[in-house]
Amino acid sequence: MSKLSDEEIKERVLEIADYTIETGASTRKTAAYFTENRFPISNCTVSTYLKDRLFKIDPERYRLVRQVMYTNTPKSMKTVEVQKRIYRAVTLLLQGLTVSEIAEEMGETFDTVYDDLTRKLSQIEQDPDILFQVQEQLSLNRLSTLNNQNGNGPNMSAKSQPRNEDGTFSSYHQK
Repeated sequence: MSKLSDEEIKERVLEIADYTIETGASTRKTAAYFTENRFPISNCTVSTYLKDRLFKIDPERYRLVRQVMYTNTPKSMKTVEVQKRIYRAVTLLLQGLTVSEIAEEMGETFDTVYDDLTRKLSQIEQDPDILFQVQEQLSLNRLSTLNNQNGNGPNMSAKSQPRNEDGTFSSYHQK
């Protein structure tokens, strides 16, 4: 199979986005439809197109697709308790804590916090700016960790930052 050009990928992203908006189909059902009727595509690629590429191509369509994807989110992801945990992790992350520090602070495992900040947040958060900020901070944390392992930089901890009464930082809005 030959590699797709940027223009061909863009056309596919928009076609998949329009299908998702029109039908309300999940990424899995969208992948099955396109594989059967148009071109072979995996659930993972559909997800990448809709979560990562679409925002850069058409932010308004991205918002519409995110609404559909939120509707398709399992009920367990919509519970207030889970959302509070996710948003508290975001608050701590945006203040500079690492995933390990957040896990320790919240009494959760590293894997739970990392999953909350990557997979689960993208399922419940509609604001692309927040998602971008979280991705940027995770990247900075990874870079900081690598620098610390190599002895090239200070630890980017924010444990000394002032907190609200509930233990969160004031810079991130609570939902």
